[in-house]
Amino acid sequence: MKKKSLIIVGLVLTFTFTGCTRGSSASNAGNKPSETVSDNAETESLAENTTEEQATDALVEKPTVSETEAEYNAEEAKKAFEESDIPDSIKNIFLSDGKFIDTQTQKEMKLSEYRLYETTYSYDDQAYTYGEEKCGVAEWYSYIIVDFDNDGKKELFYAFQPEISLHEGTVFHEHTDGKVYVYRHRTLRVNIGENGDVVASYGADFTANTLYRYSFDTEKIIKTEIAYTERQEDGGYKYYGEGKEISEAEFGSYMKLACGGGMPWTKYIIVQTN
Repeated sequence: MKKKSLIIVGLVLTFTFTGCTRGSSASNAGNKPSETVSDNAETESLAENTTEEQATDALVEKPTVSETEAEYNAEEAKKAFEESDIPDSIKNIFLSDGKFIDTQTQKEMKLSEYRLYETTYSYDDQAYTYGEEKCGVAEWYSYIIVDFDNDGKKELFYAFQPEISLHEGTVFHEHTDGKVYVYRHRTLRVNIGENGDVVASYGADFTANTLYRYSFDTEKIIKTEIAYTERQEDGGYKYYGEGKEISEAEFGSYMKLACGGGMPWTKYIIVQTN
């Protein structure tokens, strides 16, 4: 039986204009019955940076489960997922063993066949040898439903635990060809707004102090910078939003998502059996 996994994913973002603190909560719903229950909780803080240090990420284990936390109900979670407003083609992947295109391999597969591929290398006699390591998913445990690309159809951002790695995520997107494509999202250290905007920590393909918007092709997630800062030679900063220079106060309005928190996660636990 798989061990319980409880995590708190923390991030620290650095801002030049203000300091703020936010936390995100997880809502409880139910799914396929299992012997394993995981809890996905994020605690992230944003502190004003006066020393020009890069932001750092912290992974902290949650010692205990709050006594006031509602008990996970598998049937209720499954019902909530069934009644959600994501496209049926995405629902069927989890409810009816439906198929999707894995953008890492460009192959059609079922959920039980989904694998994560990591590039590995060794250094010997001044030469690199590249290889590949793969693992499956031990457990899918919580999700966010949001229309990232504002096309009128919502995407499913699902958090999972790989068999041999830390917690990660994937985005399920129904493309214009009617097929569902799955994109690996290597970090969960993100705040996601109801309009689909994304603020993430420094690193992991993201830049600190930046608001992103996602769109999709059949190979990758396309990240567009909506609001961001640029360091100047004199040590100061310029602020940009929607492609034009803006004031520091206007930039702060764009970045409220970082301070105010993102959408909550909904628990729906699915333990892989093969």
